[in-house]
Amino acid sequence: MHDFDHMLWQLSHQNIQAYKDEDGWYLLINNPCTHLLEDGRCGIYDDRPKICREYTNDFCEFDESSEDGFDLFFEGYDALLKYVRRRFKTWNNYATTRDEHLNES
Repeated sequence: MHDFDHMLWQLSHQNIQAYKDEDGWYLLINNPCTHLLEDGRCGIYDDRPKICREYTNDFCEFDESSEDGFDLFFEGYDALLKYVRRRFKTWNNYATTRDEHLNES
């Protein structure tokens, strides 16, 4: 459940969505990269992070609609919270225990 708690935090930010497909869970960050130049090239190409070096556009999450291409899709925090509460019947107890632990610190 900790992973979903973390995902709820991630989806609390603007323009962030999450989906699950046959390969696992992913975040959609619907913001342009701050290093993207006006002509579409990468402004830090020689020093770009490993994830950028490994990225290919062989499959793009925008190739299909979210209903067709993903096993699960969450537009935001409220959608994921609804799913978590339905999937984990003990979610509210987990959240209470999590919060009690924070108060002890």
